[in-house]
Amino acid sequence: MGDNDKEVAETEPAETEATETEVTEPEPTETEPTENTEAQQKSGGRLWKKILVSSGIVVAVLAASYLGGAAFYNSHFFFNTGIGGVDCSNLSAEAAKEKLENEINNYTFTFYEKNGEEEVIKGEEIHLTHSPIEDMNELLSKQNPFMWVTATKSRDLPLNTEVTYNKDELYNRITQMKFSEQTRKNMEGSVDNIYYENGVYGVHDDGTKDIVSVNDMYNKVKPKIKDLYRGMSMEKEDCYKGLADDDTMKGVLDLLNKYVSSKVTYIGAGGGTVLDSDTINTWLSVGGDYSVKIDENKVREYVDDLAGKYNTYGQPRKFKTTAGEMITVTGGTYGWLVNNQKETSKLCEIIRNGETVEREPEYSRMAATHGPNNDLPNTYVEISIGGQHLWYYKDGALVVSTDVVTGNTSKGNGTPTGTYSIAYKDKNVTLKGEDYETPVSFWMPFNGGIGLHDATWRGSFGGAIYKSSGSHGCVNMPYNAAQTIYGSISPGDPVVVY
Repeated sequence: MGDNDKEVAETEPAETEATETEVTEPEPTETEPTENTEAQQKSGGRLWKKILVSSGIVVAVLAASYLGGAAFYNSHFFFNTGIGGVDCSNLSAEAAKEKLENEINNYTFTFYEKNGEEEVIKGEEIHLTHSPIEDMNELLSKQNPFMWVTATKSRDLPLNTEVTYNKDELYNRITQMKFSEQTRKNMEGSVDNIYYENGVYGVHDDGTKDIVSVNDMYNKVKPKIKDLYRGMSMEKEDCYKGLADDDTMKGVLDLLNKYVSSKVTYIGAGGGTVLDSDTINTWLSVGGDYSVKIDENKVREYVDDLAGKYNTYGQPRKFKTTAGEMITVTGGTYGWLVNNQKETSKLCEIIRNGETVEREPEYSRMAATHGPNNDLPNTYVEISIGGQHLWYYKDGALVVSTDVVTGNTSKGNGTPTGTYSIAYKDKNVTLKGEDYETPVSFWMPFNGGIGLHDATWRGSFGGAIYKSSGSHGCVNMPYNAAQTIYGSISPGDPVVVY
């Protein structure tokens, strides 16, 4: 074990020595890398020089381009520049002004329809003009030429010129467009879709969206032309509407609803009578030309019925005499009388104005009151032909009670019975007839030429004088009685003769 170990020890150095000899010999692979590294360093230096030179050239070129651009845009508008909606990119102030002048003078506005069609309004068709365009140099001076490289976004500068055009011509021109003509065709027969329900008029929309409102279009286009826009998409601008949005239809519905909004409450003898939409709507109709009409014949029928509640003129009326007897007085001209023609016209006017009012009808004749006593107030004159007596009541109190002389019945001049009213009163007048002229101090007519007056020529009153020596129809009375009544009575106060 030991000998063997020694042999190994002896032989190993020999092997080691041989190995060292081989290692110390120079190998080509160890010397070549050193020479290549030096070559690469020399080559890299030359490359950096080339890069630096090239970069300098690029920078110089860029600097020259930048400065050249700044110089150019010192006298030209940036690219992506619009003025008043007109592309003026890279134009000088003079060129921009010339282009703007030309654009405005040849201005057109285009309607882009949803069916792909286009319709145009020319500026000359609406007499479009403008004020002189200002010097573009002032506008140009507001841009910084050294910022030209940052002007990547579009910009639209204001055009300081005042554009004017004829608005009526614009409106008329819109009505002549194909889309307006088509709308009119689409509207044919649409009045049949109008309905009335719960006090309101409406229209059944057919669900289509092919109606172009002229007014809506006009209001949309006006500001665009003012700002010299070149056109608009009718679909994007929501120009297509339903049936209820048509200008004519809206006008019809507005008018109908205005009419049925009216309400008339009649007061007085016909109090409690109310005219409202439930009746008014039955008087209205819409023609094929979209005209709204009020049937005046139906209004007149309504007024005729109304008059039956108000009229007391010439009608028999119950009257309680001073003696306490209840009698019926017929004839005369006292009472309410509706003027049917005037009331029909007035009612139509109220409806057209959409008013809510309380009122009495228009009258041809008027009484003093609508009170419960057959339209007779507490102030009145009572005359008994048979009793040849007169009573004058003022606010229910007896003021005058006197004998009188009425018309001469033997000569056919008897005083007519009935209910009348004082027409007027006058002093110191002369009453004239075919065979007489009679001066009186107090004159109070109530039935044409028949009235109350003093008769100082008579020595007595009452009794049967009237039968053979009566008046020509007037009611003669003592001076003092006539004077008292004259001082208190008013035109319109009733006179009851029986």
